[in-house]
Amino acid sequence: MKKIYLSILSVALFSGLNAQIKQTNGPTVRSKSHKEVKPTIQSTNTEKAVTIWQSTFGDATEWILDHDAADCSLDWLIGNNSCAGFYPIADISSTSASDGWAMLDSDNYGGETGGVDVEDSWLTMANSVDLTTTPNVVVEYETYYRSFNAEKCYVVVGFGDGTGPASVVWPDLGPTTDISAMSNVFAPYDFASGDATDNPSVTQVNISPALVGASPAQLANVYIRLNWTGTWGYAWFVDDFKIIEQPEYDIQMLSAYIIGENNSGLEYGRNPINQMDANWVVGASVFNFGSADATNVKMLADFGDFISTTLDPLLENDSTRVYENTESPVLSAGVYTGSYTAVCDEELGGASFGNNVLERTFAVTDAPNMLYSTDGIDVYPAADAVLGLIGTDSFTDGEDGLVMTSLYHIKSATEVSGIQVVLAAGTVVGAEVYGSIMDTALFWAGNMSPLYAALPGTVTQEDITAGFMNVYFDGPINLPVGIYYAAIDCYSNGNSTDIVIYDDQTVAQPFDASAIYIAGAATPGPYTNGDALGIRLLMGSDWGAGIEENALEGVSIYPNPSQGIVNVSNNNNASNAIVVYDMLGQVILTKEANTATTLDLSGNGTGVYLVEVSNNNGSMVERVVIK
Repeated sequence: MKKIYLSILSVALFSGLNAQIKQTNGPTVRSKSHKEVKPTIQSTNTEKAVTIWQSTFGDATEWILDHDAADCSLDWLIGNNSCAGFYPIADISSTSASDGWAMLDSDNYGGETGGVDVEDSWLTMANSVDLTTTPNVVVEYETYYRSFNAEKCYVVVGFGDGTGPASVVWPDLGPTTDISAMSNVFAPYDFASGDATDNPSVTQVNISPALVGASPAQLANVYIRLNWTGTWGYAWFVDDFKIIEQPEYDIQMLSAYIIGENNSGLEYGRNPINQMDANWVVGASVFNFGSADATNVKMLADFGDFISTTLDPLLENDSTRVYENTESPVLSAGVYTGSYTAVCDEELGGASFGNNVLERTFAVTDAPNMLYSTDGIDVYPAADAVLGLIGTDSFTDGEDGLVMTSLYHIKSATEVSGIQVVLAAGTVVGAEVYGSIMDTALFWAGNMSPLYAALPGTVTQEDITAGFMNVYFDGPINLPVGIYYAAIDCYSNGNSTDIVIYDDQTVAQPFDASAIYIAGAATPGPYTNGDALGIRLLMGSDWGAGIEENALEGVSIYPNPSQGIVNVSNNNNASNAIVVYDMLGQVILTKEANTATTLDLSGNGTGVYLVEVSNNNGSMVERVVIK
């Protein structure tokens, strides 16, 4: 039986194949803050498991907190404790967070510039469990963990003699310990610098290999330890700890993806119709959590307009396999949601089937609102979204001259009108933004010279209300085939007018999908940072700085913003054709009016819409914000 340790995200959308393990080429800067918009907490993936022992950390006496006194003085904390250092991460959003959690705050111990101790701290069960009759056992817990570059997390199995936890002989572990020959030691995370789990995620560690060959007396006295070791990491939160019996049959969908074959593994949230690949890679990662082999496994991805199916005669127990096909769907503008389902002969459905199904959503955009975005904000279902925040308040010396970028594949020469920046809470009126298109090779060489520079932009209250700002080129540019960074260079006047943007972490992306450069820092970078920053391309020539200017006499659109009811005046008695588009370019309303009229957009949800009014004298288009 193999050692198995995996992290199962607590949201329904997962990373694509090429993004499941982030590449390590490219450094990561230590951020001053790492703020999240919390996802909806969903149930864990152990629907069929029987719980042997559990702790929600509401009773601290269930655990022993200790450390290697020869190395450090750092201990775990139990309770509703928050990170207290200079580089905090958010509290864990676990299922039972109200009664406390366990936390190792390495950042606080290391101080502002980093400690020198090799921290070695552990959290050990105070009482043993009897696993005599349960040879197939998994440790499961909810977690929020962010790595830096010199630490390691271990799950360790220890055997007592019936006299208490002091009778256990524990291994001496460090961040570089070779555990390949230690059947009782598991390293659940193999993260690159700066990587983090979702908040929360569910980690499962199959400890069954540690039980093989143990005596009955040892199996009757099993202890579990969580051991942190390293120097100046961020933090490790743990809650809702369980020891569960592994079910005989239980296959689980770990991740699902759909990626254009020429996108180098980058899964775009919005795909312009003129940059679409003819072929798409559709796949999923399926894990056999059961103790027995699964036979005749089928993975089916159903997007309605097209279906992708993969068959496998055998998926061995404790094994993970990737199933994928290349499909050639014909797609028009719109939002596409695919349901990915894994079944086998032993598990075809029923009440315990939720972890066999995932969804993946993406959009195809067309004129007049053709957007290209690495992020899927407002495309991915809100309940599944995992959003971080990055801005001029996030990095030491990053308040002025912070460059943030998102990667774009241009496969067909195209016109680009400008850059859209998705604004988040913390943005202040007056922040200055300079948009540009950059050569990726020059960027990674530290050369921030733009290929194309947009007109300067200053954040207004209208931008903050809308949730985004557009910065335009002097006129549409012709962007040749290639791979580029859409970039924004940000100035906050010494943090008095910060700009903060969203980082869409719903889908893990390749390491270079987003990156930053901190001009004011002693070591400016560039650095990898973020998954899918809210920096988008305004594709085509239908966008422009003058798009909201009135081109029709006697016509006005008000109020703006609105709570749903929008008035269109008509003082020239012309016959107006009115078309309303959402931000994906889809028509949501059409109307003809010879007099003043009202449009009821309240049923379409909050957001930004384009209202186009035209008659024989001309036309006008205005963006309307529905709050």
